Amino acid sequence: MAWRLFRRRRDAEIDEEIASHLNMAIRDRIDRGEPAAEARRHALVEFGSPAVAKEEMRAVWSWTALEQLGTDFRIGARVLWRAPALSATAIVLVALVIGGNTTIFSAVHGVLTKPAPGVSARGLVSIGWVNDRKEVHPGGSFPNYADLAAASAAVRPMLAFEFDRFILTTSDGSYAITGTLASDNYFDTLGIHLIKGHAFSDDRRAASSDASSGLVGVISERLWRDRFAASPDIVGASTILNGHAVTIVGVAPPDFHGVWLGETSDVWVPLETYIRADGREAHLNERTSPLVAAVGRLAEGVTMPEAQAEVSTIGQRLARDHPDTNRGMTVRLFPYSATAAGDSLVAQRGAWFLAMFSIVTALTLVLVCANVANLMLGRAVVRAREMAVRQSFGASRARIIRIFVAEGLVISIVAWAAAALLAYWITRALPQIVPPLDGNGAQIAFDFTPDWTVIGYAMALALAATALFSAAPAIRVTRHDLQPFLKVGEQGVVQGRSTMSSALVVLQLALSVLLLTTAGLAYRSLSMLSASDLGIDRNQLLLVTINTKAAAANKDANVTLVDRMLERVRAVPQIAAASFARRPIQSFWPPEHVTMPGRGRPVAAERNEVGPGYLRALGVAPLVGRDFEAAEPDRGTFAAVVNQRFADTLWPGEPAIGRTLTIPSYHKPIAIVGVVPNAFYNGFRRDPDPNFLLVSAQQAAPPPGEMTLLIRYTGSLDRIVPAIGSALNAVSDRAPMVYVRTIESQLAGLTWPVHALTILLTLFAAVSLLIATVGQYAAMSFTMRRRTRDFGVRMALGASTREIRLSVLREGSRLTAVGLAIGMALSLAVAQALRSFLFGVAPTDARTFAGVLTLLAAASLVACYLPAHRASRIDPMAALRQE
Repeated sequence: MAWRLFRRRRDAEIDEEIASHLNMAIRDRIDRGEPAAEARRHALVEFGSPAVAKEEMRAVWSWTALEQLGTDFRIGARVLWRAPALSATAIVLVALVIGGNTTIFSAVHGVLTKPAPGVSARGLVSIGWVNDRKEVHPGGSFPNYADLAAASAAVRPMLAFEFDRFILTTSDGSYAITGTLASDNYFDTLGIHLIKGHAFSDDRRAASSDASSGLVGVISERLWRDRFAASPDIVGASTILNGHAVTIVGVAPPDFHGVWLGETSDVWVPLETYIRADGREAHLNERTSPLVAAVGRLAEGVTMPEAQAEVSTIGQRLARDHPDTNRGMTVRLFPYSATAAGDSLVAQRGAWFLAMFSIVTALTLVLVCANVANLMLGRAVVRAREMAVRQSFGASRARIIRIFVAEGLVISIVAWAAAALLAYWITRALPQIVPPLDGNGAQIAFDFTPDWTVIGYAMALALAATALFSAAPAIRVTRHDLQPFLKVGEQGVVQGRSTMSSALVVLQLALSVLLLTTAGLAYRSLSMLSASDLGIDRNQLLLVTINTKAAAANKDANVTLVDRMLERVRAVPQIAAASFARRPIQSFWPPEHVTMPGRGRPVAAERNEVGPGYLRALGVAPLVGRDFEAAEPDRGTFAAVVNQRFADTLWPGEPAIGRTLTIPSYHKPIAIVGVVPNAFYNGFRRDPDPNFLLVSAQQAAPPPGEMTLLIRYTGSLDRIVPAIGSALNAVSDRAPMVYVRTIESQLAGLTWPVHALTILLTLFAAVSLLIATVGQYAAMSFTMRRRTRDFGVRMALGASTREIRLSVLREGSRLTAVGLAIGMALSLAVAQALRSFLFGVAPTDARTFAGVLTLLAAASLVACYLPAHRASRIDPMAALRQE
């Protein structure tokens, strides 16, 4: 209110000053003998436009540019309010594309940059080991970690950890849980404050442990609540982990489940103490031992480049001192995030996924901006005379462009607010629908909530969108010749075709073809993947994973235990067959180099140790030979079954039964007792017919750990699963079920990234189809509006409504043909680049391209027919009278 009063007072002063100057000039001319009327006219001519003078005086007294910008905003808001349909369409389209972009950015930002819940991330760095092939591994051997931690002064403290499965045995049974073996400084380095007790450390462990092994542990708040009934006396209580007595010394906070995203640890035990108690001393001394991950905190005052220089030097020294294991290995630091080695994760696994969606979202943004630009072009035609009048009264081209930019900003600001709300709602809903990664019931702690970085990203997109869709109408209007638009009746005269509008339509159609084709290929690939014949019977096959670590002391005891369990399971009603395997059906088994006597070059094959009746449980009949038996004869070899491709590779045209092979992992040769069809015994695979080698677990006994039972059933799962659980528990209550799932759910878990990719691509493609259709409709309506008088003249001269309709349709069809042709060329190029990600579908899949072309052609026909039909119904007399 005060500003308005000040402005009114200032304007009054300016008016008074201008009037004073004019009056002085008029009196001066009257004093020289001119008549009063002539004196006034000559004074006004000499003084010039009072309005221009007023603006010049304002420019001296105030920030005119800001005032004009505010005025432009008010004009833009008023104009858009008067065209609610156009404004709503533009706002909804921009909000959808910015909201979708922001949601994806928020998810990626939450996954790649945020710390795990509860971790104090300030100064933390993840430590990766880079080999000579530039591959980054977020872990190294324990001796490498110990040497690096001892030698580094820039990264101190430094912790190490690795994951493991545990069997927790309490007074009411045994349970499979996940846990972490951690260095003594684990909780202190991460800044984790326990809600009960204290963390384990060298000076506290001996005093706080009553167990003979000296083994202590910290448990999660969830485990304390679920398995120990939130006992207030939990600190100092004893429990059993994998057969080892453990004293509980602390309880972690509720939101902490580990350092990395996806961790669902329920127990943490000291790494070195546990490994020694488990009889695995070599793990601590050999540089070829399993990897441990490492995270450290920068010392006070040390920068990231300084720390990187130091650890690089240490890594080079380790490579010199231990060339057999460390040659070509260097150490690299990454800013800590919940995705392990941070940027290395993107570089190794997620770069193609992120790049693809960055391109898709950018294409969608360009597409929707082209659409809104076409809508704004149509609106600019209606306002052409208004802009001509403004320019004739002295408005500069910059001012005209600023008016259109202000209108675009109004659209973008409203769309940005709507997009931010949409992204916030979606990202809050996402964690509710993300399933657990494993079977222990723990939910991954994804944090997708938008922060200021995400909001800033959305604002940047909104500003970019403003620049994109405001430029076309602003540039076009400023290029108009003013005279025709200032003449009465000239608004209805054809000004020629809009090349800019047509180019935008072609761009929209081409991008839409590209997005639809990519989504179509992904959908077809997923369909082929889901319907592919794995060569096994997928009907009524149940997978039950158990953990025998706490129930079996060695390999032989492990096989004996599983055999007894299978006997009880087979006795359960409605169980048709049952067997077991060391490795479940998954996307990959570690390859093994198999050598045939007399053949120098080894052959790679994927190996699995399986139990008796394994082929029958899978529903596979051997081509020759037999299935595995409960009591394999001891002939100094291990019995094995190979697939047909493997047999043809080693013995083309010759029988494989009775042949022997050698594998470095076994101390005995293996003898072929059967050949099975070329099936996918480990789930979906991209490479055709890999080599498979199935070895008798009765002879090549696997160590205690996770084993998967394959159970063929005929009844209802609701009754069978509890019965199976009872049968297993009757044999041993210390080998609990880790998780139970059908073969279909197991295979669906292997393909969920493809499902997610296909769903997102389909959503973007559907939006692009809608945008392209609306955009072409807007362009054709724009053309029809420009040619209203042309149509009226032609109809007055005898043109039929059919001819008018066909002329509009022909014009739209030409644009459609050009757009589809360009889009097809782009799609073929992109599809070739995506060849490696397609399953069972060629990049030039005719059905996909034909479907896309048919869909877009039909949508384009609808978009063109509606304006054509409206043009054919024009009243010639009304069109000829139009001004």
